[in-house]
Amino acid sequence: MTETGLIIGQAVFLLLLYLFIAFVVRASTRALKSSELEMTPPKQPEPAPAPTPVAPAAPTEVVGVAAAGVAAAEPQSGARWGRRKAKAEPPLSEAARPEVVRAAAAAEPHLVVSRSSSLPVGTTYDVAGGATIGRSRGSRIPITDQFISTSHARVFRKGHFWFVEDLGSLNGTYVNGRRISGEQQLHVRDEIRVGETVLRWEE
Repeated sequence: MTETGLIIGQAVFLLLLYLFIAFVVRASTRALKSSELEMTPPKQPEPAPAPTPVAPAAPTEVVGVAAAGVAAAEPQSGARWGRRKAKAEPPLSEAARPEVVRAAAAAEPHLVVSRSSSLPVGTTYDVAGGATIGRSRGSRIPITDQFISTSHARVFRKGHFWFVEDLGSLNGTYVNGRRISGEQQLHVRDEIRVGETVLRWEE
């Protein structure tokens, strides 16, 4: 019986290990796809081609050598004008550059209270420079909740992305119903739960 129990225990352990590895691989694949979607720059619009000026037609009647010289010089002037016009075409505008579009998309990050026992629902907190969440009055988002630590969590920017980090709170910080440990990248409409308060991430 002891040997049979040992074999069954090993089989259960291997099954649990397989399920854990499958879960980790699936979570990593999902996070990679989200990062690729955020980092893919929008396609740049192609600049419109410069209009080709039409050279003036040569006169039908030419009187004398001087008139012939003027008629011969007019098409050349038109060609030179066409070259100058093509060179004066303005460069691609600043607003069409991928890095400017990306920065504009994340210009106004904020948290919106979607559920709370101590804050009015719909209250918006601007976190453009980062923010701390906790019962401390010095917190950017102070919450008087018995289940929230003095310094509970913080929201901060790293590169082009925003993250939330638990600061060693007693009851933990949750993103979309899952408790986090360390840093967790934020995406639009993610829900951060601290104590009895739920904050929705918007950009």
